[in-house]
Amino acid sequence: MTDTLRAWLPDAAAWASVALMGVCGLRLLGRLIRVLRGQEDAFMPAKAADGEAGRAPVRALLAAAGAALLSRALIYLLAYAMRRAMGDPGGFFETLPALWVHWDTRHYTGIALEGYTAVGDERLRLVFFPLYPLLMRVLSPLTGGNVFFAGLLISLACTAAASALLCSLAYETYGARAARLSVAYLLLSPMSVFLNCCYTEALFLCLTLSVLLLLRRGRPWLAALCGMGAALTRMPGVIIAGLFLIELLAGIPKGRFNLRAVLRCAGQMLIVFSGLLVYWAINWIVTGDPMMYMTYQRENWFQEPGTFWGSVSNTVYYLLGSLEEGDWFFSWGAQLAAMAFVFLLLVFRSDALPFDWAAYSFVYVAVVLAPTWLLSGPRYLFALAPLPMLKSRMFSGRGAHAAALALSAALLVLFTFGYTIAVEVL
Repeated sequence: MTDTLRAWLPDAAAWASVALMGVCGLRLLGRLIRVLRGQEDAFMPAKAADGEAGRAPVRALLAAAGAALLSRALIYLLAYAMRRAMGDPGGFFETLPALWVHWDTRHYTGIALEGYTAVGDERLRLVFFPLYPLLMRVLSPLTGGNVFFAGLLISLACTAAASALLCSLAYETYGARAARLSVAYLLLSPMSVFLNCCYTEALFLCLTLSVLLLLRRGRPWLAALCGMGAALTRMPGVIIAGLFLIELLAGIPKGRFNLRAVLRCAGQMLIVFSGLLVYWAINWIVTGDPMMYMTYQRENWFQEPGTFWGSVSNTVYYLLGSLEEGDWFFSWGAQLAAMAFVFLLLVFRSDALPFDWAAYSFVYVAVVLAPTWLLSGPRYLFALAPLPMLKSRMFSGRGAHAAALALSAALLVLFTFGYTIAVEVL
């Protein structure tokens, strides 16, 4: 590859991402105008459901939760079989920490055991939000004081709950077939390997899907509390506040826009943002600076606020420079593929989502892909709650969905190897 091409490709990719997101943004603006005029329901998709949509039966919800637990058990067994095949004679539970304690898991277990500090290398744990490690600490008596196994229990329980919530939302929005497909796309996603870990994906998905469902059930205050939990779990949780603003604006053509509605919306948004305020307070108590986490991110992870197109450009640049390295696919290659897939999905299929979910998805993608030196883009995108439902609208034919799910499952096996085995041997 010529030097000229290497220099040109990152900029071309960045401009392509701007064009795709620009098209999606313009379409969303058009839909917002229709919502404000009363020409579109902000909470229902423009396209018809697959058959009769309605409340999901209990057996469907139990099946979704059961599928979640079964799939996670199979992933654990697959990782264990891979380790045995490489000559490790250890037992199943004995090898779980060696297989699944990598990267962020060490930080969460450290916070659960010792809390936050302002000294030593442990001070860097402050960049990780507090709700997940707090739950690990609270539930550790159930696992004999082992916070790692407490974290696995949290992730498994939240994965089962998230699958049931997703099934319920998809069922009443699109019908039974879309509900089954949505759950399948969630559980067979390559990034669903992080649902098996002491990572925040399962908890964040569970809380976000709870918000979406509670808003549909007319329980906005309870939804706001779940939104606060999401904001205490990960920074993008505050984006949930925008859903309450959309509810307020959707009331304009129905004559429900008044001072009381504005104050109610402001209160609900403030509850969501209070999760971030609590995190800032922890930073201030520990270090005297409520924004210290940003300093640590900049100094140790080279991350600070940026743009999604800057991240696309950087991803292409680093990908071209790492093609001769053994892990280029697990890092920059996977990230570029995930970015391109979600951009295209938003452009060509976001109209299949209700307006509020489509707007949330657009803002979420733009925000989570914005940090400089981004390397966890695929994992961040996986935590976009409406994404599995968006995937269920990709195709109309069963064969196309079967092929897509088969490819996704194959990549899940590959990434299971990457997280549990290759991280130690490459």
